[in-house]
Amino acid sequence: MNHIRITHNPFTVETTFLINEQTPAAGCKLSSYKGSRLQVWVERLFDELSDLFNGDNRFHVIFTGVEPDYLDIQGAARTAIDAGMQIELEWQATVPSEQRLEQIRALISEAHAHPKFDQFIRDNNEVRNSIEEAFNRDFDVYVVATMSSGKSTLINAMLGRDLLPAANEATTATIARITDNDQMSDRFSAKRYNRSNQLVGQEDDVDLACLEQWNQLEDTKQINIEGNIVAIREREDVRLVLTDTPGPNNSQDEEHQRTTMGFIQDSKRNPLILYVLNASQLGTKDDKNLLGLVAENMRKGGKQSKDRFIFVINKMDVFDPEKGEDIPSVLARVNQYLTSNGIESPLIYPVSANLTRLIRKPGDLHTRRERNDFQAMADMFGAEPTMNMLQYMPVTSRVHRSLQEKRYSELLLSSGLPAVEAMIDEYIDKYNLPHRIKRAYEALRSAIQIGLNETALIEQLEQDEHALRQLNEEIQGLQQRQEQGFDTAAYKDKLKREGKDLPAATEAQLSDLEAQIAPPIRELEKRFKQKDVTVSIAETRVLEAEETLQFHHRKLVNLYESVFTSSQEIITEDLRTEYQRYIESIFENSQSLKLPVLEGLKKAALGISFNLAVKDNDVQQKRVVVGTREVSDSKWWNPFSWGSTKTVRDYADEDYVDLERLWKDRVTRIETEFSRLVVNARQEIEAGKDRLVAQYVAFMTREFDTKLAELLSSINEKTTDRTARERAIAEAKELHSWIDNFKAKLDSTLAVQEGSHS
Repeated sequence: MNHIRITHNPFTVETTFLINEQTPAAGCKLSSYKGSRLQVWVERLFDELSDLFNGDNRFHVIFTGVEPDYLDIQGAARTAIDAGMQIELEWQATVPSEQRLEQIRALISEAHAHPKFDQFIRDNNEVRNSIEEAFNRDFDVYVVATMSSGKSTLINAMLGRDLLPAANEATTATIARITDNDQMSDRFSAKRYNRSNQLVGQEDDVDLACLEQWNQLEDTKQINIEGNIVAIREREDVRLVLTDTPGPNNSQDEEHQRTTMGFIQDSKRNPLILYVLNASQLGTKDDKNLLGLVAENMRKGGKQSKDRFIFVINKMDVFDPEKGEDIPSVLARVNQYLTSNGIESPLIYPVSANLTRLIRKPGDLHTRRERNDFQAMADMFGAEPTMNMLQYMPVTSRVHRSLQEKRYSELLLSSGLPAVEAMIDEYIDKYNLPHRIKRAYEALRSAIQIGLNETALIEQLEQDEHALRQLNEEIQGLQQRQEQGFDTAAYKDKLKREGKDLPAATEAQLSDLEAQIAPPIRELEKRFKQKDVTVSIAETRVLEAEETLQFHHRKLVNLYESVFTSSQEIITEDLRTEYQRYIESIFENSQSLKLPVLEGLKKAALGISFNLAVKDNDVQQKRVVVGTREVSDSKWWNPFSWGSTKTVRDYADEDYVDLERLWKDRVTRIETEFSRLVVNARQEIEAGKDRLVAQYVAFMTREFDTKLAELLSSINEKTTDRTARERAIAEAKELHSWIDNFKAKLDSTLAVQEGSHS
């Protein structure tokens, strides 16, 4: 057998491979995976090993890492075994993510308790923001569904009470955001916000009647709810935020539709999406566009891109095995339906949310109809082995173990929803916690590097008098050059005058988005190749075309905003490089550059933090009128509107409609709408780039000279004042020792060490 040893650290994202106790060659495919998350390459692992050993498919694999990653190795091994490979697995367990996050939290408290090291954190915006993000407890789960899926019933089942109105999804455009709080065991509080994001309603103990009333108010934009989501365990480091999104084709609020699509398109944060489908009513046209968007995003990455979409097949209680309705056949149809929409190997979870809801709802609160429904479902799910939904679900051994520990009744487990809830916990452990640990680790390492640069600079002052005099002359020269400007004015003028081009990567992304515009329009054109059709057919075609075009327009708006964000990151990094070159130029004329202190000075100058970002007040609020409706446009784009009603009314006095002529009349306007989107998007991205350059120039004017002068003055004082120098060196050595000890503890916290699995 071939012996494969894999050690994966999800916190530092490092992997080591040993093939028969040898490190794979640099050109080996496995070597390219060293810096990638396991979920990016795990599905290809055993095929790569087979190729490496020229088809010898016998492997003994020892994996060292956390349990969620081992379960993915196990899943890949099962697939390989089914394909004829011979595989033995062995797991060496490591400290779980939650325990490591607690250790990191303790280290951050220790860092803040040290006045000098705390200053390194507080003075650097990026370090501070990364730590704050790492310990933001909120984890987002978005519930997305089309009409009649029972989405409200499902959420109420998770809450353990009837709170959200079970309204027709097409009639409500309100986002409900529910934050878990286990301390509120007997009530939910709620706040209502209008379309100007103003708080306009508040209830400390909200109920269904109140939320129904709020939902019907036209100015309601979002309702924030807080209380105990009984289905999910609140942890010290994680709390669930469950968001009930409006239907994707809701015509009342374009911004909400775009927001729902944005949750799906968010491949940066990778939030978990529960996509709810009606088991008895597949194939609605509402699903087609949205499922296409899901499929597109699932193809973008590795296993995480697939894991973050959970397809919940609701209303399984409508099927009755006694009437010949075979559950496996139903799920096969669901799988075929999703596959036909471009979704490969979907994670399908059949449930009866209504059964879960009624089990969790106190019996004395059941209505007469609910008592009858519950009795019928309890009889069917209890008596029919095929109605146990858990047996059809792709859940891991860890999820099975979690469900057993909760000691749920067999009937509740059969309803299926508890397994979906356990999958949320598993996703948090697999992806959310390691990501947060990594952010905190990298932030602390940055603060450590700043501290080490500073201590090294001071410690290097421990030199003889001759070297100190020479150093003092160099520092005085630097100070004089700074007073004369270091050509800073010329440098800033050049930046103001010439600006910066958009990064090549951004230009490539923009070209790619422009290429996505024409195909959907050309595809729609095929449906308008008829001369004479009835008015009703014309109205249907026009409505479908407008919905498709609006969906495509909103999708592009979100993609352009994603390009804006990525361009800001690239330009910021370019400016950092520009800043580094400038610092290099300041020191390049120094005659004694080899002096360690001057090198330390340069590193300290490079560590001066400048925070570049588009501030909220840079984004102008405006409102635009579309037809007879006033629509909020918070940034730069105008909602797409074809005016379908007018279009068909023009032909309503005839017995038929010339569809081909109708399309020709309208296609120019459609193309103009999309061309305007392209122009506006580029202008917004260019403007964002210019704002960053302006902020950087402002930093050079406002802060850089002052901070560098303080740095030079501080070093100059220490070179001339023996007492100050000796005191500073002693303090630096003490701080250096503390930082080395702190760094060792930090690295130990994230180290992957072999143990034995329990």
